[in-house]
Amino acid sequence: MKNQIKIPSRMFIKKIEKIIYGKDLDIKNNKYEFNAIRRKIYCNGDILKLINKNGAVISEISSGVSDRKAYRGYIDQAAKDIKGNKYYKNYYSSAGNPEARLALSIFEGYKLNSVRYLPDDFCLTEGSTGAITMLFEYFKKYYPDREILIQSPNYYLYKFASIYYNLKLKELMPKIDNDKPSFISIDIILQNITDKTKLIIITNPANPSGEAFNREDLEKLFLIAKKRNILVMVDELFSELMFRPEKYIFSDSIASKIGAMNNLVIVKGYSKSKNLVGFRIGYLFSKNKELIESINLIAQQRSSFSVASNFTGMITLDAFIQSVRYKNIYKEDADYKLLIKKTYKDFARVPSIQEKSVNDLKLEFKKYLKYFISLMRYYSDRFDDLIKAFSGDLEFNFPKISAFNTIIKIRGINGVNSFDFMLNCFLTTGLKTEIGPCFGFDQKTWDNKLGFWLRLTFAKDKKLFNEGINKFIAFKKIYLKNPSKFLKTDLFF
Repeated sequence: MKNQIKIPSRMFIKKIEKIIYGKDLDIKNNKYEFNAIRRKIYCNGDILKLINKNGAVISEISSGVSDRKAYRGYIDQAAKDIKGNKYYKNYYSSAGNPEARLALSIFEGYKLNSVRYLPDDFCLTEGSTGAITMLFEYFKKYYPDREILIQSPNYYLYKFASIYYNLKLKELMPKIDNDKPSFISIDIILQNITDKTKLIIITNPANPSGEAFNREDLEKLFLIAKKRNILVMVDELFSELMFRPEKYIFSDSIASKIGAMNNLVIVKGYSKSKNLVGFRIGYLFSKNKELIESINLIAQQRSSFSVASNFTGMITLDAFIQSVRYKNIYKEDADYKLLIKKTYKDFARVPSIQEKSVNDLKLEFKKYLKYFISLMRYYSDRFDDLIKAFSGDLEFNFPKISAFNTIIKIRGINGVNSFDFMLNCFLTTGLKTEIGPCFGFDQKTWDNKLGFWLRLTFAKDKKLFNEGINKFIAFKKIYLKNPSKFLKTDLFF
């Protein structure tokens, strides 16, 4: 390996102890939860200087941020619109640019049966995080004493937001069957519903496991939600990144069939599916009129209108492309040229699409498809790399269902304080990792009940990704053989 891993000296450990127990971090204070203290340590300038001085190179294998480039056609469209003085000069309604919302309503509407989406059912947000926090703010205003159920592990923001808004969030323990554990279960959700339950949150596909809910489970969920007047929020951030997209079941296609559209709100974003983290483009949509009107008021108070409105041309172009892709996959129509002509007619009221010719859109779609196929192949290859590299250290892995992230159970770390392991891995190798307690529950629950799970992000640079995996495996061997030579806090967060 290029950088040989060395056990840190006692002098190095003493310097680190002075920082982490000092007044700036003060990790013994227990005012932090696991993810918060992890971030503070990873970003501490003094610690970073010591690690670099010790010869380690800072790297990441878990961060959930892509090293892959966005589709060039989207960047070109955004640049063209800025140069042409479009969109950015105007204020829009709090829900966002009406043209963007119209295009999204057309695209998302293909899934529905007896109902249809309208532009007023949509609100552009500051990424999916903006949508999530606005929904929690809505919940705080109207249902402050009701309970939220969430299938954990999950995106850390849900827990942060519930603490910030002082809401009752109940994290549901996943199945921990040693032969075939699962981090998603509709049955567990249904078993925990009480008269206090007003909101249920699921991520589909799930983060960090990559699992996807099946049709039967979604039907059970929406039947109960309709019967008991419960709102279901579905986070679909990764829904376009299925390795077998024809297997994916859309929640609104199920809700529309059983008349539960008023019980559903969907959140999406462009950070993962489009690799456009910094553009902060997200949206939520629902047929629940009261909810959408309240979300629009919250959006007005927060930021007047979403910055995503400035990228309306790109949003409409993507909505068109995804519409054609959806029809191709789910309507089983392989004739791209005919699909594009039909979709072009559906987008007749979207000016930024009508400015383009059908031939231009055919070329754009072909280029996007080439990009997307290459992207998914890259993700697939990284998944294969990690399974191969961890073969001797792997206790369990989820199947290759959806792209971007997965989480694996590491063999041989039972009984080890996971905070100390993660901390020493970073101090020794410079490797930043995200492990179980980053995604819900406290550290004791993970250490004592769930074990040591490591999230890995397929979207990282191939060379750095594979080097990072090798660092982790090498560190594990050294750490378990020489525990007394590493920093020991024995803290639980």
